[in-house]
Amino acid sequence: MTDGHLTGRTIFCIGMTQLINWGITFYMPGVFGTAIMAETGWSPAVTFSGLTTAMLVMGLVSPLTGPLMSRTGVHTMMMAGTFAIVLGCFLMAFTHSTASWVAVWLLMGAGMRLALYDAAFALLVETAGAGARRAVSLVTLLGGLASAAFWPAGAALLHITDWRHAIIVYGCAGIVSLLFLSTVPAGHRSQPPVAGQPALPAIGTAEDRKAFISGLWYATLIALISFVSTGMSTHFPQILAAYGMPAVAGMLWGVGQVSARLLDVASGARTSAIRLSLVTGILLPFCFLAGLAGNVTPVATAIFILSYGAVNGLSTVVKAVLPLVLFDPQQYTRKTGVLLSPAFLLAALAPSAYAILLERYGIPGTLLLSSILTLFITAISIVIWRRHPSSAGQNRDKNVPSIPGKNI
Repeated sequence: MTDGHLTGRTIFCIGMTQLINWGITFYMPGVFGTAIMAETGWSPAVTFSGLTTAMLVMGLVSPLTGPLMSRTGVHTMMMAGTFAIVLGCFLMAFTHSTASWVAVWLLMGAGMRLALYDAAFALLVETAGAGARRAVSLVTLLGGLASAAFWPAGAALLHITDWRHAIIVYGCAGIVSLLFLSTVPAGHRSQPPVAGQPALPAIGTAEDRKAFISGLWYATLIALISFVSTGMSTHFPQILAAYGMPAVAGMLWGVGQVSARLLDVASGARTSAIRLSLVTGILLPFCFLAGLAGNVTPVATAIFILSYGAVNGLSTVVKAVLPLVLFDPQQYTRKTGVLLSPAFLLAALAPSAYAILLERYGIPGTLLLSSILTLFITAISIVIWRRHPSSAGQNRDKNVPSIPGKNI
């Protein structure tokens, strides 16, 4: 893979696809879930099983996407994935049975794996190699607006129409995403692996063993972050309503995400991936502890929304850039395809698991359990930091020449 340049226009278009694609898929059940249950009579478990199914599909197909993207090109696969999402939105508007509901989400899941962040990051790395660090932050900067844009927009649509027509509007938004993606040039395709070559390194030399173990820690870290993030994001409107906060307060989540990523971009993305992982791991438990005080004062709820949005936003950057430090960027697409599979599978359980937790333990109990779970994330981030002390003190992107003019 030859390091190339990413223009501001290209990064903007990729970022817009992420803003739209996340808004019409991942955040959709949280906005329309109550309306869907009221019209169909489905239980919360059935309603949110759609997103669970999609995440499960993402996990199952993820090991296959790496080699497929390497052979076909990430851009082509992102176009196919976005088209699948658009088709899924239109089909969803006409579903009346639980079987057809799940079937549509099977299609959506395949499209989401090929069109959301992980594919977008692979396209950036395919073009710019290790120099994609700052571009990743810029794309997540736009993608982080998905919740801020689509939670209020979805709520507004439900005031003027039903959820079925609202999802058709979402499908039309997906067509706009396709138009943005069509203007993006294809990246520099990496060489496909030889037959029988594993995506993960063989455990031979000490360096191979270190890379293998680092891969396991990375996979575990991202899996736990994805579980908590998916569960919280799916039910966030419900949590806001229980705390007496309007749906528009969900914009604070997006503000937190965008503000944190904006600071990362403003700093020139100089903070190393290892150090960024450590900071987010330490801050996560404190965010949920702030949420526990939400019953006492609305200020605590606002702090929780804002701070968790910020930390969650940085976690997305960590997921994207940590492999650039732990592994060879030329292997990025294939290795992340395998290592992210547990994250998708665990995240598939999150919507239903959090629905059960909220029903059984309420919001305080759910936040407390989430805080305890994030302590494991803290511990793993410390382990990775201890295993790669040299990488924690420097950013590998410093070795990449800056891109002048309109290039970013």
